[in-house]
Amino acid sequence: MPATRMMIARRAGVSVATVDRVLRDDQAVRPETAQRVHVALAGLRDERASRGRPAKPSTFRVAFVLPQVNSRFLDHVERDIALSASFFREHRITPSFYRCDFASQRDTAVFTEEALDYDALVLAPLDYPWVERLIASLSEADVPVVTVFSDLPGSSRAAYVGVDNRIAGRTAGLLMGRFLGSRIGTVAVVSGSSRLHDQLERRTGFSQVLEEDFRNLRWIAEPDFAEDSDGAGLAIQGLLARHVDLAGVYATGGGIPGIASALIESGDKARVVVIGHGLSPETRAQLGERAIDVILDQDVRGIVHWAGLAAVNFLNDVRGALAIPTPETRIYLRENAHA
Repeated sequence: MPATRMMIARRAGVSVATVDRVLRDDQAVRPETAQRVHVALAGLRDERASRGRPAKPSTFRVAFVLPQVNSRFLDHVERDIALSASFFREHRITPSFYRCDFASQRDTAVFTEEALDYDALVLAPLDYPWVERLIASLSEADVPVVTVFSDLPGSSRAAYVGVDNRIAGRTAGLLMGRFLGSRIGTVAVVSGSSRLHDQLERRTGFSQVLEEDFRNLRWIAEPDFAEDSDGAGLAIQGLLARHVDLAGVYATGGGIPGIASALIESGDKARVVVIGHGLSPETRAQLGERAIDVILDQDVRGIVHWAGLAAVNFLNDVRGALAIPTPETRIYLRENAHA
């Protein structure tokens, strides 16, 4: 196998983008830099001719990138990335962390140039065309992108690591239907962001089950739902006023603590089933107090670890790099909230 741009960049101590410019004979590259690239390329060719393959680099530079949105879940992910430093060192990963405003096309383009200096990216993407272009640019430069938690399946990302969000939504729909039984009423599906593919998948799975198996329940979508407690509380008050038959609320993203608190304060919790995502000390307590009926959760730190390993496997050309385990969705009720 010929030397890749990534191998040349590591050997020369430059970015993949710089290697690309040198190989295209870009005259804007400084002569001494171009010479380093050509020397590195010649050395790699000699080594491959004599031994078949050069030594692997000592470490890989992997950027972990989250969107710059207000989300308790993403704050949890950021914390788990920081707490995984020793795991990454053990697996020869040098991590860097970024928050990027992917809603801004300009900020995404600026970040793309910076990201080209890394060996790989682990990314929680938002669904914008310029985010797909970011992934495509990195893929063309031999920088693999592994998406986590939320996917962009139509992009050129190398792999996705996370739960099957449509199955998670279907699980929530089945539980909602079982909890409500034969009651007739409205179920609100509230989502924090229409640009997060995971929330769209959960909403799709949830609605599929209600339409297939629980025709007694009418579901309505409430997109761009506020995730902060005050905003979620006000939104729930509006839902109660508009839908006197409100029987259930499913939150595909954040905001579940505010929803539960508002329903308790209004005295409506006894007639409304509440299902959401994300186990935390606050939602554990609300499960115990019966303010929340079901919490669906995932192994956040495990997914962060698997994503880093998947990126390294792609960089090492490991066969079976795509054989990544699909994490399970965990179900928490009042009885096992503190298990």
